[in-house]
Formats: sequence, C-alpha cells, structure tokens
Amino acid sequence: MITLIYLVTIGLLLVALGYQLQKNPATMTIGTYGVFIVLSVILLCQHWLNLSPASWQAIRVGSYSIAVLMGIILMLSIAWYSWKKSRRLLVPGIIGGYLISLVLLSPWSLWRLAAPWLLFYFVWQFSRFLISSVAYGIVSRSPKVGPLVVLGGGLADGYHVGKIVDARIRAAVLDAQKMTPFPIIVFSGGQGDDQQRSEAAAMREHAVLRYGVPLAQTRLEDQSRNTIQNFRYSAALLDGQPLTFYTSDYHVFRGALIAQTLGISARGRGGVSVWRHRIPAFLREFAGVMSLHKRRQVLFGILWVIVAGLNVIFFS
Repeated sequence: MITLIYLVTIGLLLVALGYQLQKNPATMTIGTYGVFIVLSVILLCQHWLNLSPASWQAIRVGSYSIAVLMGIILMLSIAWYSWKKSRRLLVPGIIGGYLISLVLLSPWSLWRLAAPWLLFYFVWQFSRFLISSVAYGIVSRSPKVGPLVVLGGGLADGYHVGKIVDARIRAAVLDAQKMTPFPIIVFSGGQGDDQQRSEAAAMREHAVLRYGVPLAQTRLEDQSRNTIQNFRYSAALLDGQPLTFYTSDYHVFRGALIAQTLGISARGRGGVSVWRHRIPAFLREFAGVMSLHKRRQVLFGILWVIVAGLNVIFFS
C-alpha cells in the first residue's frame, strides 16, 4: 500500500511537471515539482531497501552535514554577488552576521537547532533553481522564425570576442541557417569602461567574418550595460516582437526569468560552455535569481526560521 502511495504521488507530480513545462518553462515551479519528485523517489527506495534505523540515521546525518555546508557556500555566493554588483554592505553584512551567530550563539539550544534551517532554505531554493534551469535547457527548441538576439558577455582584451561569446554567436547562427529567409539577428551589448568598442560591434564583426552572417540581416544594440537593458533595448529595437535570445547555457534560465519579469515575449537558447565555467557560473546565476525578488526572499527566509523555531519549541 505504501509503495502504491509513493508511485501515485510520483506519477501526479510528473503529470504536473509536464503540464508546467508545456505551459511556461520559465518558472521555479518546475524546480519545486522536481525536488518533490526526487524526495519521493528517495523515500520509495528507502522503503524498498528496508534500511535499518542505524543506516537511515547515518544517511540523515550525512545529508544534514552536506546541506549545512552547501547552505554556507550559497549564502557566501549571494553576499559576494551582492557586493560585486552594488558595492553595498547591507546584504553581505546580514549574511556575515548570521554566519557569525551560528558560532557565537551555538550554546543557546534554540538558536543552535533553529538557525541551520535558514541554510536549508537556501539549499531548497538552489535545488529548485538547478532543476528548473536544467529542465529549461532540455525543453528549449530551435525557433522557426526570427528575430534572434545575441547577448554580450564581455570582450577578450577589451576588443575581441572570446570563446564564451563565440559559443553564443555560433548557437544563434546554427539556428538562423535553418530558417528561410535568413532572420534578423540583433547583437546586444554596450561598451564597458575597460573596452575599446561595444560588445555589439565586436560580435557583429565576428559573426560576419567567421560565420558568414549577411551584414544586412544584422542590427546593433550598443547601449546596454546589463541583462535587463539587453532585453529592454533589444525589444524596443524590434518593436516588441517575440524573440529568441542567445546566451551561455548556464545563463539561459535567468535570462528567461528577467524577460518574463519585463513583460517581454522571449525564449532562450544556450551556447555550450566548458564545465570548469559552469559550477561558479551556476552559483553566480543562483545569486542573480535570488536578487530578482529580494524582499520576497527575505520574508520567506524569516518565516522559514520562525517555523523552524516553533518546531523546536513545541516538537523537540
């Protein structure tokens, strides 16, 4: 009977996941379904294996330790991202104070038991983000029509297109070559303080010379300085047409969320990046996603700790 309950639960979650992927893949709800599916499968396997209490306790302790460590890493990533982006100490200060309190207030049993739950909150959010991001990449398909928008990502030596941006351009060109007529491609990226020309100009030159993109089918958006401006200015250039944007594989999901927040109809495609870039990039992308709704995250985090504290008080 228990096995049947687990199987039915997993089946319903898979149906809900499939529906959400068809309706709108650019949402963290997909990650929520994914996390519950994974947890249900783990519990089902535990039921089938009939593990001893000692073995199950060892797994729980190990999982707890890994979750705490991962939570600390995620919180530090968010603090670093916030500092690097705004140079303000509020978020890093709050996170630093919290982590210090884990040590200084550890003798207080209530705090020792409740405080780590905030770390679990970040692990929960990262798990949702990771699953949602991977799922979005899996269901992403080549567009049938343009326009296409390639997002800038820096220049090598302040002048040339590097490997990461080249992968974005290549992905866009491969899709464009499947279309008749050849679509409009917008290259989006302004000129940074340490750059000799705009990213848009460098990307267009690279696409024309290396991949044979028709110059007449290209457009430049050379005023943007971040992803939000990439979308706003490119959408304005295209008179609000639905578009497909191209960025690095690890950045696609956050890009889709940003476009959705701005009310822009856009689907994302990713240029392949090497693995050594993906792990730190995913941490950075997670911090970026969390920053999209800062107040909501702070509220949820506070509620999470309150619930954990009440759980400790009344049930431990």
